[in-house]
Order: sequence, then C-alpha cells, then structure tokens
Amino acid sequence: MKLDAVHQTIQGFGINDALVSNPWGTKALDYLFGTTGADAIGLTIMRIGMDEKGGIAGTDKDNLAYAKSHNVRLIASCWSPPTSCKSNGKLEQGGYLTNTGTCFADWAKKIVDFAKAQGLYAMSIGNESDFASCASKGPPCTTDYPTTTYTAKQMVEWVKFVGPKLQDAKVKVIAPEASEWIHAWSNISATGSKVTAHPDSSDPLNCGCYANAITADKEKTCAQTCLDGNGYDYGHWMWKDQVAWKAFDIFGVHEYDSQIAFAWPSDVSNGKPDHEVWQTEMSGVRYWPEEGPTTDIANGVAVAGWIHSALTVGEASAWLWWWYQAYDQNDNEGLALNKGVATNSTPNKRYYVLGNYSKFVRPGYIAVEVAGNTNSNVLLSAFKGTDATVIVAVNKGSAAATVPIGFSGGTAPTSCTPNVTSDTKSLEALAAVAVTNGTLNVMLPGTTVTSFVCK
Repeated sequence: MKLDAVHQTIQGFGINDALVSNPWGTKALDYLFGTTGADAIGLTIMRIGMDEKGGIAGTDKDNLAYAKSHNVRLIASCWSPPTSCKSNGKLEQGGYLTNTGTCFADWAKKIVDFAKAQGLYAMSIGNESDFASCASKGPPCTTDYPTTTYTAKQMVEWVKFVGPKLQDAKVKVIAPEASEWIHAWSNISATGSKVTAHPDSSDPLNCGCYANAITADKEKTCAQTCLDGNGYDYGHWMWKDQVAWKAFDIFGVHEYDSQIAFAWPSDVSNGKPDHEVWQTEMSGVRYWPEEGPTTDIANGVAVAGWIHSALTVGEASAWLWWWYQAYDQNDNEGLALNKGVATNSTPNKRYYVLGNYSKFVRPGYIAVEVAGNTNSNVLLSAFKGTDATVIVAVNKGSAAATVPIGFSGGTAPTSCTPNVTSDTKSLEALAAVAVTNGTLNVMLPGTTVTSFVCK
C-alpha cells in the first residue's frame, strides 16, 4: 500500500431508521454504535426520514433518543411533499414536486424546520430522485410507498432553491441521492434483475437504455429528451450550473440494482471529487442479486464487495445500510435480522462484515492506495489514522489465498492484528502477525473478510 497516496477522508458508517417504527432495544443499540465487545460494530451515523407534513417518518423514538444522547451523527431524507404539491396528486408512485403557488417555499420551509428541530448534520432534499414506486407494474417493482422523481433539470432548480436555506441554517445539503449510483452520472439504468420478463430496472423517466457500465456509445442510445436534461445524470447537470453545484455539500447516492459504485467522472472538477460522496442506503432487495433471505458468510462476502466498491471506486466517505430488521418482505433488507426472526437471535453475517469496516476504519481515517494485488478473488482496501493503519481483505474465493502486502510512502508498522469474519468466526481477533522487511504476508482463508489493525 502507498501510505502517501491519499484519497477521501472517512466520515463513518451507519444505518437507517425510517418509514417503520421498530425499537431495537438498548442492547442492540449498544452493539450497533459501540466498539466494546465481539458483537459491537461501531457505527457512527443514523439516517431518519421526514414525512409530507414535516414530521418524523417512522423512526422509533427510543432509537432516536439513544442516537442523540450518544453523539451519533444524524442525517435525514424526505420521501414526498404533500399531494397538493405533487404532479400526480399522490404521495406514492412518483410524480414530481410542482412549483405552483407556494409549493417550493412551503416544502423548503418544512425541510429546514425539520433539520433544525432534529439537530441534523445533513439533510437530503429528496430521497431516490430516480425512483417511483410502481407495484401495479409488477416485478421488479414491489410495494407502493411515498416517492418523488426529479429530472436532472428539476433537481438543478430545486437544489438552487432549498440548498442555500439549509446551508444558512448550518445544515449540510445532500443531493441528488439517486437510488442507482449509475444515475448520478448517466441516463443509463441498471440491468440484471432475477425477473426473466423484466431484467431491467424500472426507469420511471423512460430513458430506455440499460447497462451496468457507463460508456459513451450506450449513453447515445438513451432517449433524446433524457440527454436534454429530462432524465437522470444528475451530477453532470448540477456541475453545468455552478450555482446549483455550490448549493449542496454532500454528493448522496444509493447502490441499488447494479450493486456497484461508479467513479467520479473526468469531466467534473477535473476528475477529482470536490464534494464528499456518501452512500446513504443499501440492502439486498427483492428480485435483484443477493435478495435473500440469507444469513451466511457467502452473503456477507457479497456485501463486503458492495462496501469495497463504494470506498475504492466511488471514493465514498460514508456508507449506510437500510433497516436493522427486514420488515415488509422476506428479503435481505435487514442488516442484523431477517423478517420474523426473534430480536435476540444471532445477527446475520453481513452485520459482522459491515463491522469489519465500521469498527476499525474510524471517522477521520484517510483511504490510501493499494497497488500490486494480482489475485482477482481478493479485494484489498486500506486506511490510515493517527493511531493505526487498517487493511480490510476480502477473499471471495473458496480457496485460501496468500497475499503479500507491502508498505511504502511512510513508516511501516511492526505488526498487524487480524479480525476475522468467516462461517465460524464473527469479528474474532487472532494473534498479531509480524511485518517483516516492510511486508505483511498473510494467508486469507476462503470466503472470509479480515480487518488487519496495524501499529
């Protein structure tokens, strides 16, 4: 690893408590947000929801009180404005925020008042600007719930209106918070659902182009109206309007459908992120890969791949899971528990795998470059803090892998302590491994995630 080749600063890892009100209990909260004990995973961020009336949408009051009393950083999103300010007259099934009468002003006031009342660190001006709930269309759509779509041009106008008001209130502004990371930088929609008749994402703005990679040739096949700003590609359109670009602080995204991150493009701020990137919601949802319900290490390793992609490709400063327990469908939306599982049950392996990052890669750590790994089954990421350097190694393969990890551009540590999550271990600390001649030689068992804490 190159200790002097630095990337983003880590702000933390977290979880959502929105739309449903389920008390997690003090024990679970202590484990979620604490660092002491084998089941503690050290989260530092909680995301809550605001409803159309400007109140809290579903968040359990005891969970919220715990977060506020334990210095957990609070962020929030809003799902839909009132029906009187929606183009379709509904909370559900998408529709956009209209700018008739006092709709912009009234909705902006509710957002700012909510952010101040809850003492938020940051507020998103619209959850999943690229998704409209669409149960009537069938899979891969599921249930109907409050949703609001924004075209790229609509997002530009909305962020210019509400963003400065939040900034004046000393609240950081999150935008565009698209459900598909690919929509942050493209009109292309993800493909690969498990529904044979409809393998593509729902594409509510009807751009009609599908892939899991951004290429100029594929982008050209998108509907012309989308290329003209009436589709997705939020980042590029906000960048084109520098007033809009300055009106938000955090580039918010989700990682659904394609389940990978997308790099900051070379044609925006010279290819270097000038806003922090936060992945604020992710889980295993129905009809897409890793839908579940599963609890095993294979799923945990898949989730580690999501996190690794966000941190290394997307250069995310924060990464958040969706719910603590799956609620309405028997899928992998719950971090710790699946639907109907008793609250005192052993957490899913993905819970501990998130802990491989969140417990050891602490706020203020800086991502550093890892080079030279030639094993395609092994994912390596590294982070340096003032007290330690942390390497997270994911072995996707079933066979053990021996990987040498060298240190350059700074002082190499003397030893590294592995903390392993496997089919039989959950964040289990093993004996320290010596760093010899500036190199850590490690053997990674198959299908494992290991956090090496080096000092």
